[in-house]
Amino acid sequence: MAKEEQPSIFFSNFSGTAAASAKRPEYICSSKSGYSVLYRYDKEGKFRVLKALKAQFRGNPVYERLLKKEFEIGWELDHPNICKVYAFENIQGLGNCIEMEYVDGCTLDDFVQSEFSDKGALKRILCQTCDALAYIHHKQIIHRDLKPQNILVTHNGLNVKIIDFGLSDTDWHSVLKGSAGTREYAAPELLERGEIDNRTDIYSLGKIMLSMDRAYMAVAQKCTKVLPQDRYASAEEVKAAIIGTRRPLFKVAVALSIIALLAVVAVLLWKTAAPESMESTLDKIFIGVGEKIIEAQNR
Repeated sequence: MAKEEQPSIFFSNFSGTAAASAKRPEYICSSKSGYSVLYRYDKEGKFRVLKALKAQFRGNPVYERLLKKEFEIGWELDHPNICKVYAFENIQGLGNCIEMEYVDGCTLDDFVQSEFSDKGALKRILCQTCDALAYIHHKQIIHRDLKPQNILVTHNGLNVKIIDFGLSDTDWHSVLKGSAGTREYAAPELLERGEIDNRTDIYSLGKIMLSMDRAYMAVAQKCTKVLPQDRYASAEEVKAAIIGTRRPLFKVAVALSIIALLAVVAVLLWKTAAPESMESTLDKIFIGVGEKIIEAQNR
């Protein structure tokens, strides 16, 4: 029997080579505690992923509806930082399947531990995650299971791809609204089956940030407030806070450097230059410094 793995890591853990041309779906992994199994296959020269039900769940109306609901939600989404869904079809031997994008990358938790992880890359990843969340929230969709294993980072370009909308919910679905989420990242209202909204996902994002970079500690702490009304109101607000995190310290450092530089220049001019020459030179320096300050503030 094949070893079961978490479904969210299938994009990066597949052992086949890119040169393989699979005419039959190739097993990738299956959910450890869930209902799905994943395959990769070659469709007209391009790799695709099939998400199907485990054999014991095929034909069960509840699980068939869960799979269809996930497809319906994914079909509504078209964003560069969300894994694309292409079709819902019946495959011989597998039953109903969701056909989706094959992503060549790794999960966020694996990326954080890699040699490519640096402050610039992490900031980019967090901002792209915020962009994707803002997009789905504007469509009245709540992911409900945001965690590092459901955020992929592509090998080419280090771009985010959010995956696994199997536990997501929308305003327009009236069925299958049970509990969801991974306890480590789930908001209190989700665990207690209370009212949820976009701030539920923001809580999960904050928990993810806490494990990434301490520079974003203040942002993460606000994201993870117990009461939803105490959190950021939107993913756009979180992104703005992430972008602005380093600016106060950066401005202080720039100001101190400028003061030190001016002090050195003034001393040198006082010793070597005539008064009128020193005044003209200082004017030029102050103009140049002013331009640099404006440039620094706009970064």
